[in-house]
Amino acid sequence: MDNTWGWLGTITGILGGLLVALNFDYSKFGYIFFMMSAISWIIQGYGNNDKALVLLNTVFVFVNTLGIYRWFFCLHSWRCEMS
Repeated sequence: MDNTWGWLGTITGILGGLLVALNFDYSKFGYIFFMMSAISWIIQGYGNNDKALVLLNTVFVFVNTLGIYRWFFCLHSWRCEMS
């Protein structure tokens, strides 16, 4: 398998990290890029039969889903407070 998905995962992961680290109005979109990165790495890992890479990025999909939910759907909402 060529490394197209790997490069897409790398680029979107870097963009996601930068957006979150800058901590400005558009930082929440970093989670979208992180999600794209994780999905790309799952595809790449599956194509290369790399189970560790697939497992790691499957966990990242769940973590990013939580981030997307909290930053896009619950900002300033009492329902999303973590106690």
